[in-house]
Amino acid sequence: MSYGEILQAIDGVIATLNSWVTDYNIEMSPSFHFTGGEPVLHDGLLDILEHVGHQGCATALMSNGTLITGDIARQLRKAQVKEVQVSIEGMEAVHDSIRGKGSFRRALGGIENLLANEVDTSINLTLSRLNIGEIDGLVGLAEEMGIGAVTFSRLVACGRGNEISDQMLTPPELAEFYRGVRERQAGSKVTFTSRDPLFTVAGLEEEVPETEFPVGGCAAGIFGITVTADGSFMPCRRMDLSIGNIRETPFRELWAESPVLWSLRNREEYHGNCGSCYYWAVCRGCRAVALAFARSQGREDFLGPDPQCPYYRPVV
Repeated sequence: MSYGEILQAIDGVIATLNSWVTDYNIEMSPSFHFTGGEPVLHDGLLDILEHVGHQGCATALMSNGTLITGDIARQLRKAQVKEVQVSIEGMEAVHDSIRGKGSFRRALGGIENLLANEVDTSINLTLSRLNIGEIDGLVGLAEEMGIGAVTFSRLVACGRGNEISDQMLTPPELAEFYRGVRERQAGSKVTFTSRDPLFTVAGLEEEVPETEFPVGGCAAGIFGITVTADGSFMPCRRMDLSIGNIRETPFRELWAESPVLWSLRNREEYHGNCGSCYYWAVCRGCRAVALAFARSQGREDFLGPDPQCPYYRPVV
């Protein structure tokens, strides 16, 4: 997409959101998250961030951190970026084995530049057997550097993730990891967060609302969507599942009329454990993990069970 096409797409999204507030009295706090690849490589990134910010929407960046100089950090601060999430896969040896020699030190340099310019910064760990034992070291690193949060994402066996699909955690391993994380939270200054719906279920204490429409959980097609560099419209950045192109079809039409998105919102379309689970309205598993798992078995299925889920509870 050209710079002009990017701004046009953003303006179309914001206009639609504003109309929902006006027409339906919906309270919204919209945010735009820029990732890649590496978003810092885009020549127009800072202008795009400022364009979004001037229209009252929050912005966030997901980066590998290695290219964030002091000057870039100052400009991100000036653009009022709400948060920068830097990918750290473990301590130096583990991180470099996954992302390349020297990348750990360069990423820490980027984080130091962000913190020096008072940009809210978190580190994100993509969970697998390669780094499940790195949490204590990362928490210590975050506390030492003054990083406020450590976040977790699950490995999705797509793209380069296919190369290490055999390192995905089993349901018991994931449950044990999340249990340990919640125990550590009590004694740490660092906040542990995750957009993984299973992490939410792991700590859920209140009753789940009796509703057939999602009120939480996996954001794909519910609370967010992804637009790729060529304008492809996808439910999630980790679901290689194009349902249209924002250069050709307005956001409002894609959001409101896509059969794929409506299937993600409809409990009756789900099958397997996720479709019959008590936690469906607040979870639904990770649709990207479910799709990648199905594809590994030769099926195109994004509405099946999440193969890593240890929390299934049948509806009574």
